[in-house]
Amino acid sequence: MMKPSISINLPSLAHKITTAGISEINAVIAPYACVVKRIRRSRNYALIGTYSDLVMIKTDFGQLVGSKNCLKWQRVYQNYLSGLEQIGEDSESATFEIKNITVTLGKSNRSVLLEKLAEIGIKTKRKAHQRHLELTGSLAKLNALQSILQDSPSEPLAAIGKSIHKRLAKYHDIEDINFDYGTTEQPRTLLSYVIDNPAITVAELCFLTNCSTAEARKALDDYFEL
Repeated sequence: MMKPSISINLPSLAHKITTAGISEINAVIAPYACVVKRIRRSRNYALIGTYSDLVMIKTDFGQLVGSKNCLKWQRVYQNYLSGLEQIGEDSESATFEIKNITVTLGKSNRSVLLEKLAEIGIKTKRKAHQRHLELTGSLAKLNALQSILQDSPSEPLAAIGKSIHKRLAKYHDIEDINFDYGTTEQPRTLLSYVIDNPAITVAELCFLTNCSTAEARKALDDYFEL
C-alpha cells in the first residue's frame, strides 16, 4: 500500500525565487520522491511528498537555502518548516519507551537516533537512571521516524523502526517497544561483566553499563553466590 502524499503550500514561489530557483529545489528533493508543483494557474506552488520524505529533505533543502544567502529563500524555507510542523501537530500524539538504550545501541547508533529525533521534532526524556528513553510526538512524526529508521543500514536502528511501526498499527496508549534482533549480538548481562572481572567495583560496573547502584550490587551478590 502506497503512503499518502501531502502538500505544503508555498505562496508566490516563482515571484520570490524565480522558476530557475524552483528547478534547483526540485533537483535537490527529487531523490526523496518529493516535488514542487504549481497549483493550477495560480501564483502559488505546493511541495508534495509523504510526511517522512518531507522530513528527510530538511537538511539538503536547508543547505540549498543557506547557499543562497537571500531573505526571500529563507522565507520560503520558513514556510516549509511551518507547514511541516503544522502537519505533524495535527495528528494524535503518542508516547513510547525504548528500554536499555545505552546497552541496546552503540554510541554511533545512539547519535544517529538522537539526531533524527531532533530533526523530526520528537520530544525525548531519559528515565530509570538514564537507561530508558521515552519518545513523545504526534503519530505523523512517529510514523516518519519509523519509516526513516527502517531504511537504515544499521540493524538495531532498523529493528527499532520496525517495532515502532508495529506499535503504531495497533496503538492504544503508552507502549513499551521491545526488540527482536534476530542474529545480531545480544546485550551483555551485568553478571557477565563481573565474571570477566571479579575485582570490579560497584562504581566501575555502573560506569560501564549505566546501571543503577542497586543493580550493580545485586550482580556482585549473584556472582559470589555462584
